[in-house]
Amino acid sequence: MTVWLDSLSPVWLHLTTFVMMFLEGMGIPGIPGVLPMLALAESIHAGQTTLLEAVLWGVAGNWAGSLIGYRLAASALKRLPASWQRVARSPHTARLMTRWGGLLVIISRTFGSLRTPVTLYAGASGYPWRRYLIFSLLGALLHVGVWQTLLWRFGPGILKRFEQAQGQALPYVALLIGAGVLWWVWRWQRGRKQQKLERG
Repeated sequence: MTVWLDSLSPVWLHLTTFVMMFLEGMGIPGIPGVLPMLALAESIHAGQTTLLEAVLWGVAGNWAGSLIGYRLAASALKRLPASWQRVARSPHTARLMTRWGGLLVIISRTFGSLRTPVTLYAGASGYPWRRYLIFSLLGALLHVGVWQTLLWRFGPGILKRFEQAQGQALPYVALLIGAGVLWWVWRWQRGRKQQKLERG
């Protein structure tokens, strides 16, 4: 796997990191931003790029996504359940953002469970743009800087262990997938039989 990663162009890895961090920064849940950062860690060790470049691309993507997420929050909130809209526009949320907004914005860059609601609530509650600009930059620097540094330091070891475990785990994964498919087929057929009995 490391040979394949070494063959990838660092420019593509930087662009991929930027895009993934951008989407993650917007507050879109489930974005695996750590994957291109892990690949970049291997490129750093291979001498194809530097830690500073990797951090700068990631920070730029995360920060830009965060700012776009803030700007789109009001229109995005209209598409969410009424309970989210009420919370976002409540006086309690406005007080919370006034008192702890900076800290929440910084912390939310790292914790995915907070990223989406804080981005939405900051934009929808009228949290000051300049403060959001500064605190989201600090949060992006902290989030990407810490993760990319940790992956740079420990990433090659993780990849090596993954390569070793991959060969050993593949038969078990195939067995689990096969068992899952058989279970699903059994349940599906059982459900069809019950439907026929109920009709019949």
